[in-house]
Amino acid sequence: MKNPKLSIILLASAALAAGACQKSIEYRDVVFFTGTENSPVTSMYVEGPTALGLTVTTSSKVTSDMSVGVMVDPSALEAFSASQGIEYQMLPEGSYKLDESTFVIENGKNVSQPVNFEILSMDDFEDGALYCVPVRLTETSNGMDILNASRTTYIVINQIITTQGPNLAQTHYISFPTIINNSMFSNMSACTMEIRVLMNSFYSASANPGIASVIGVEENFLLRFGDISCDKNQLQYAGRGASITSSSHFNTGTWYHIAVVDNGSTLTLYVNGNVEGTVDSSGKSAINLAWDYMDGFHIGYSERGRLMNGVVSEARVWNRALNIIELENNQCYVDPKSDGLIGYWRLDELVDGKFKDLTGNGNDGNPSGNFKWYENLKCPVIE
Repeated sequence: MKNPKLSIILLASAALAAGACQKSIEYRDVVFFTGTENSPVTSMYVEGPTALGLTVTTSSKVTSDMSVGVMVDPSALEAFSASQGIEYQMLPEGSYKLDESTFVIENGKNVSQPVNFEILSMDDFEDGALYCVPVRLTETSNGMDILNASRTTYIVINQIITTQGPNLAQTHYISFPTIINNSMFSNMSACTMEIRVLMNSFYSASANPGIASVIGVEENFLLRFGDISCDKNQLQYAGRGASITSSSHFNTGTWYHIAVVDNGSTLTLYVNGNVEGTVDSSGKSAINLAWDYMDGFHIGYSERGRLMNGVVSEARVWNRALNIIELENNQCYVDPKSDGLIGYWRLDELVDGKFKDLTGNGNDGNPSGNFKWYENLKCPVIE
């Protein structure tokens, strides 16, 4: 007959052994790209030749010098683009390089010497193109495992654009007479309207109604700051019997990307790609930016003036609802031939006295007078 005490001891020993085995699997040493534990994306902001230092980290200090192979892996880009919902491109050939093919972690350390990823030239970069370079770890000299989730880092290249914009200064505005009664801008079931804005000042708290109009058409599809129903430095969408007020309060001297998106059932207000509020838009009348009410579609003007004291850049109108990824990634520039883009004004120069509509639809903007330029305008803004 088996000894019950011995059986218990053997079972306990087996359980301990299994637990020890499991622990050895869970806590094995691994190497990974530094800083990619939570996300494989590494952001790089460029406005000329520059370098980004990459390093790898081990989960414990190594007991002898260790090398880790590294290479650019263009084959990984398609799957990554699909996972992000963004059409990334590889950088133009010859515009970049890795300055080494291996990382070295010295004895007694767990972080490598840096390997530089270098932007050599931006001469062949396309305006508005979304670039990404996958860089992959290949092997280790001592057989240490590579953490699979951090085997590849995706270097997303953000081009910093330097331009200028009109300072409306509560004196000037931009009108678009050819949009009035234009069928392209009327009876839209979906619409996105977006613009970058920096406010010099807001109306005083006592001003009634204290509205500073930014872009759109009064009573139909308008973005503005202030109202009797909100603070003067809150953003508000107003039109078609609905309104949304931003939860955020805005600062002067700061650039913001603001947008309103109506997909036909829900209307959403965005600031810098973040949702600020939503409202049900099903059953509302069609969006009509061609309406001639109060002189129609404007930037910096609506009913009886309501001028804004600020600077504007990158104004766009789409006849479709952009998603949040598009809003986040296209704040500084978009391809003028983008699907659904019906009006695009970079507002960075005057051509024959007008702000050109880059879509080619011919709806140029007319400045109301001689404004001053806000120069050295950078996008994106790096804090």
